[in-house]
Amino acid sequence: MDVLYFVPFLRVVLGCLLIITASLKFPNLRGFSIIIASYGLLPRVLVKPLAYVQPFVEFIVGWWVLSGELLVYSSIAGFGLMMAANVFVLWGLVQKKRLQNCGCYGVDIKVPLTWKKFAENLVWSALFVVLFFAALKLRALGF
Repeated sequence: MDVLYFVPFLRVVLGCLLIITASLKFPNLRGFSIIIASYGLLPRVLVKPLAYVQPFVEFIVGWWVLSGELLVYSSIAGFGLMMAANVFVLWGLVQKKRLQNCGCYGVDIKVPLTWKKFAENLVWSALFVVLFFAALKLRALGF
């Protein structure tokens, strides 16, 4: 079966994923920045600004993916967001951090930092890659 059949489904699922995860972070940006700081990956001076901006970028990219406009580029942006999350999760796991909340869904929905979470993030990343190649195929067909 051709991957093009899945483009609308992937756009909705991945766009909604980003919009929902961003929306869950908005109510407590301070708490989200504390979680980001707990990874120990960023210099202290960058934690708050990046943690406050990240949900807004996630939200915008989610709407962009959902819209289907410039899908090649929006899928790259979504993949980039997932890779940033993967770097943080992998860093925390390699550093043997015992985080009760990875921050992936904000402060209120606590998902522990585990290899299972890393695997889940890899699946989401792979879906953005599939969307990217499908978007390239659509573009080649003139859509």
